Amino acid sequence: MILFRVVCFLQMLLTVFLSFTSLMYLIRTGRFYFFLESVFFILIASLAILGISLVATNYPDKPVAGKQKIVFNWLFLLNFLLLSFLFGLVFAEFRQLEIIASLFDKPVFTLSFQLMVPFITNLIILGFQFIILYGLYTLRRQLFENFFASQQFEFENKSQD
Repeated sequence: MILFRVVCFLQMLLTVFLSFTSLMYLIRTGRFYFFLESVFFILIASLAILGISLVATNYPDKPVAGKQKIVFNWLFLLNFLLLSFLFGLVFAEFRQLEIIASLFDKPVFTLSFQLMVPFITNLIILGFQFIILYGLYTLRRQLFENFFASQQFEFENKSQD
């Protein structure tokens, strides 16, 4: 659970920072794309916040229920769509690196680190997103199993003694 919390926290920091960066680009350029990018990063951060919240409030044996379950389901499904956005960012950054590399007549991975930072950042966010989605799935399953395991009757406990 500690690793899951750390990944959620790092994902939240990265995506909130990139969301603010996108908003700054929106102000500078006025392109609607940067507004959408900012919204997408905030949605990705909200899944990380949900992960931290579930661990803090529900772990080890309180199942996800009520409004929390509805929010969980919608964010979980929405983030599968946001994965396509993240894949698009990774491929777009790699394509830009290919163009820059062809200008310098070098292989892509021999470019300077400063040019690789956006690609690496988007790749890390994509990896964290997969870890968070898998972690939330296993966490929810574990909460459900732990809840039913803790629902033993008195006579079940006496028969085991």
